[in-house]
Formats: sequence, structure tokens, C-alpha cells
Amino acid sequence: MNNFDIDIVVLWVDGSDPEWIKTFNQYAPKDKQKGIDINHERYRDNGLFKFWFRGIEKNAPWVRKIHFVTSGQKPEWLNINHPKLNWVKHEDYIPKEYLPTFSSHPIELFINRIPDLAEHFIYFNDDIYLINKSSPNDFFKKGLPILNAEVTLGWLKYDDNIFSQICFNDIRLINKHFKFRYITKKTFKWFINNRPKNSVKNFLYLPQQSIPGFSTRHTANPYLKSILNEVWEKETSVLLETCKNRFRSQSDVNQYLFYFWHLCTNTFHPKLKKDSKYYGINTLKSKDIKKSLYNRKTKIICINDDSSENLIELYNQIYNLFQEKFPEKSSFEI
Repeated sequence: MNNFDIDIVVLWVDGSDPEWIKTFNQYAPKDKQKGIDINHERYRDNGLFKFWFRGIEKNAPWVRKIHFVTSGQKPEWLNINHPKLNWVKHEDYIPKEYLPTFSSHPIELFINRIPDLAEHFIYFNDDIYLINKSSPNDFFKKGLPILNAEVTLGWLKYDDNIFSQICFNDIRLINKHFKFRYITKKTFKWFINNRPKNSVKNFLYLPQQSIPGFSTRHTANPYLKSILNEVWEKETSVLLETCKNRFRSQSDVNQYLFYFWHLCTNTFHPKLKKDSKYYGINTLKSKDIKKSLYNRKTKIICINDDSSENLIELYNQIYNLFQEKFPEKSSFEI
């Protein structure tokens, strides 16, 4: 049983705010540039964020504090005086020379500097919802984060997807510090305590010196602040280069560098069950969302925003499903 404090960090932005748009336009490239991501869906508020708070309050009452990170924005319905809420502005923990930023990567990379952040924390995006009862043991075991430990070829080469390129950068940096055969010799959990499919994959890659890649999930990720500190100590210059980019760039690293570092330092426990679902808005079917909302085995769902022709209709359907699931206001709402 875990007996330590666990915090949550969640990022939010409202890309429809006129003042935010004014600042964005001031810094955004005038012409679309290859390798830079300024897509509008990165900054879109879909109107579901209050259900994020309702899900946390109902399903994770054990959380010590929620660190709500924004550029200074806040939803008009949010009770910023809630005793469990720490409203963190970028300027509170990101050095001023890297502000303003319109990329989630500097915001993620500096997370370890958030005032009063617990050693054990879970990182959420605002499109990731805790929908059913959870316990600390869903995220941490014996003080270590529970992570998916699966070697994959997914990031072995560049493609046209900026996210793939960034994960490639993460893996390239990981290979500077770690060798797969060496890290797996230290523990059997890569093979014995892991999910069967992952164990087989990891075993097949065992002869490899370099790490081709690790599987990632767009879900809530548990971390240790001390590991973030260690990465900063080892690779300060690389992280600061990313932080100089005000928009997502193909030369960046991101939060998965911390995830992979956990794996390579064996500061993790393997994830034995698949308890999260991912939905892209383009392929969304309301019946699938509803099924996940009421499946007790599913703890988390991600509804990832991207371009779609029927956004208003789709989000109205999702809103109604969430309202049915979480009809009562949380104490985080005015």
C-alpha cells in the first residue's frame, strides 16, 4: 500500500481567448514552416474540461494537490481558491527568457520546477479523463511509477509526423546513456512481471545493443520528480534547446524522455493491464465512448483533438455522454 503524497499536473489553454490570440499572432511564423507545428487544434478548448475535474474528484479523492498549469488563463467556472488546487502560471516556474511559449514541450520539461510539487505525480493533458474509480496502486507500486515497458521499432526512423520525429530524438538521447542488454541484466521485470506480449517482444530485442524505441501511450503518466531532476542534470543543454522553441519543432525532445529514462534506470514497475482507451475525434463513435465510460475496467479515456468537419456535432454528443456520467458539479466549480 502506498503511503506517500501523490499530485496531479494538468495543462490547459483556451485558444479562443482574444488576448491569447493577439500574443500568439505576435510570435507565430507568418508563413507555415516545415518542422514547426502551429495547428489550431493544439490550443482548442473543447468545453469538456469541467468533466476532467469531476472525474478526478469522484475517482481520485486520494490526490493531494492538482497543479493546474496555464499561461495565466482560467475557465470562468473554476474555483481557483479550492484548497486542493494550485493555479500555476508559466511565469511561476519557467524562466522568463523562454516565455511566452506556445509549445507543450517547455511546459512539460520544466515541470519539476513547479512550486510544492510532490515527488510522486501524475501528468495529464486536458483531453485525458479519469472516468472510473482508481487508487494510488493504479499508478504507483512500492514507490515506483507503473509504466508500459515495451520495446518497439516505432521511432527507428523519421517520417512526416512531427511527434514521431520528436520521439526519435528522445530515443537517440536515451541511446547515448543506456544499452538495452545492460539495463535488462539488472532485473527480470522486463520479462517476468510484464504483460506477456511485451515480455516476448523485449526478449527478442535482447541481443541488441541499442534501443530501437519504446512504445508510448497518450494517457496519464506517473513520474518521479527526482528522475526529471536527473535528466536535467545529465542533459541540460539539450532540454534548454527545446525550451527555446516557442512552437513545437521537429528538433524537440518531450516528456517521453522522462518516461524512457524511468524505464532505462529500472525505476518503474511494468503495467500488467490495459486500463486506458484512446479515441481520435476523426474516428470517434459515441457508442464506443459510452461503452468505455461504463466499463469499470477502463480507468482513463483520451479524446484526442484533431481536424474534423463535424466538430460541433461531435463534441455535443460527447458533452451529453459526460454530463450523463458526471451530472453533479465538483467542488472545483463555482
